[in-house]
Amino acid sequence: MELWKIYDKDGNYTGMKVDKDDKRAWEENAFHQGVDAWIINSDNKILIQKRAPFKKWDPNMWSMTVGGSVINDENILEALQRESVEELGIKLNMESAKKIKRYRLSNLWLDVYLVKQDVDIKDIKLRENEVSDIKFATYDEIEKIYKDNMFMRNRWEFVRDEIKELIESKN
Repeated sequence: MELWKIYDKDGNYTGMKVDKDDKRAWEENAFHQGVDAWIINSDNKILIQKRAPFKKWDPNMWSMTVGGSVINDENILEALQRESVEELGIKLNMESAKKIKRYRLSNLWLDVYLVKQDVDIKDIKLRENEVSDIKFATYDEIEKIYKDNMFMRNRWEFVRDEIKELIESKN
């Protein structure tokens, strides 16, 4: 059972926990906590993943490095590490994780992190029911994927400025 804590429209915990399949988790003004991470390597390339073709939302679309829901009583960084291991089989360098944004999306409060980390693609173990492909891409390459409508909506457009600023500040 995957329990979500339910938050109100202002991000306050309501005291309620429900299974993700419970209809109360999807009611209007019921929100759960999510987390995304974008890994940027020392060459300023961003690790992105392609969602599996049978995913319920955004199948075959490119997306951020990892993302998912915070479950049970884990904190946001624990959820981020769990999702990274589940989806890609790698551990994130949490010491370099920097929160860049929090926003509300549909029935989700989403915290977004940048992680500065060099990752060898050969070390990644894809979870086939989650991810079908991975690659490092430049900022401009992701912009093109996004403009070609091949990038998951409601993710890149909300963090592109922060990521560009980080990349440009390193040069």
